[in-house]
Amino acid sequence: KPVAIKSIELAIIEYGFSKGWIKPHTPQVRTGRKIVIIGSGPAGLAAAQQLNRAGHQVKIIERADRAGGLLVYGIPSMKLDKTEKVLRRIKLLAQEGIEFKYNTQVGKDVTLGELCQSNDAVILATGATRWRDMRNTPGRQLKNIVQAMDFLSATQKAHLDAEAGLQSKQRSKANFEVQGKRVIVIGGGDTAVDCVGTAVRLGAKSVLQFSRRDQAPTERPGHTPWPCWADTFRVDYAQAEVQALHGRDPREYLVSTKSFKASAEDANAVGAVVAAQLSKSGESKGEVEYPVDMVILAMGFTGPDNDVDPKGILQRDSHSNFKGAYGDYRSEASPWKGLFVAGDCRRGASLVVTAIAEGRDVANRVDTFLMGDSSLPRAAPLAANPTFFQIPRKGDSQPGLVQRFPRRRNMPQPVSDAYERGLLVEPVRIDEPEAEEATQAAQTQPAKGTAAPGPGPVTHALSGSAEPAARAPAPTPAPAPATLGSEMTAPTWLAAGFGGLCVLNAVLVVALMKSRK
Repeated sequence: KPVAIKSIELAIIEYGFSKGWIKPHTPQVRTGRKIVIIGSGPAGLAAAQQLNRAGHQVKIIERADRAGGLLVYGIPSMKLDKTEKVLRRIKLLAQEGIEFKYNTQVGKDVTLGELCQSNDAVILATGATRWRDMRNTPGRQLKNIVQAMDFLSATQKAHLDAEAGLQSKQRSKANFEVQGKRVIVIGGGDTAVDCVGTAVRLGAKSVLQFSRRDQAPTERPGHTPWPCWADTFRVDYAQAEVQALHGRDPREYLVSTKSFKASAEDANAVGAVVAAQLSKSGESKGEVEYPVDMVILAMGFTGPDNDVDPKGILQRDSHSNFKGAYGDYRSEASPWKGLFVAGDCRRGASLVVTAIAEGRDVANRVDTFLMGDSSLPRAAPLAANPTFFQIPRKGDSQPGLVQRFPRRRNMPQPVSDAYERGLLVEPVRIDEPEAEEATQAAQTQPAKGTAAPGPGPVTHALSGSAEPAARAPAPTPAPAPATLGSEMTAPTWLAAGFGGLCVLNAVLVVALMKSRK
């Protein structure tokens, strides 16, 4: 039977919070390196946590009035609790030393170039916020045809403001009141499902969900074998709620929107959706007119918007995402070498867990870029199997997909294996093996004019001992460093004290045995 890993992990962390085990831990030493993260979504928060615990000074810039990105304003509260889950974690990050700056639009209030020049590294984690539209559909200009993210953000903000007592101070300019209205959601993804659930909970009279696809089969089809996500029929929470309240599944399959008609009461507002009923082959079987009071467009996203980069300086891929190699994340063809991109703005709209993984992975690359090496964990196993994740391009001179940076001497404290608790090890001096080998080679180099020796000594990978190659003169062995297995001479006072303790222990044992007799 399948294991509910999500439920198990959730139970573990909630138990830890209930016991008071999850506490903020600030790093003991700061590196002095400044990092700015643009966007406070799952990728930005994950990267900030890792880099802060590595000792860097991290600042998150967010254009909204709250941190969290789509975790706060994109996902409804009934699906992800904001106070008990998201805001609780954000408070921990702030207590650990991460700085949050809200209501700041990069590209307007401050430019990307200014941030890159005044900081050691900048991470773009703005998400994929540019949505698909139906601009060429007749009647699209009518009122009450809204985008899904505008609808979800406004309703979520109103809910959070009401909890904080701000409902009378900050009100949305758009009218997203759906109580007693007929609502149609166009789209079949998770965002569309959230719009259906939000509309029915706000008291909509009826809710329909249009999908161009046919109903999925009940059995796993051949084109989605395990471990792929099975393309099978499912009933999500929103469809179940509509079924319970309105007596029918809200989904309308094989429907293609043709036009929007104005309402009889208001010529500027939408009153009906004209849609074509499609056959399984995609041919139209006729048009149907659906009466409606509000239409919500939830047809997916096409990459990040242009607010951060209004002049188009950054290079984009064929899907309009910021271009950066997976596993390296540095912005390609960027005039700033310390600029990294991660999350949905790099790979396109995806899952929250995927954004978190990229945020943790880009933290490793940024730490390596700044310090020469990193003990932060990798979330993308490129080094283990790079060709599984990315096909090498013809003409690539670099053998691997992950670029390594030279190790620097006297680097600050590396993060220990307990990085998740924010603990740092004591300062250590890390010597470069390459420098040691160069010193030994210089000591054994023959004088000028003498014959060159044969092949050098072959070093055993484990013991560190060297065996001379065939027909080569044996070099004078250097004294080996003290190891755990080598003989060590203890001080006389320490040996005498240890012997005295042994004698005293024997006397006490004998006395105890006599007393029992």
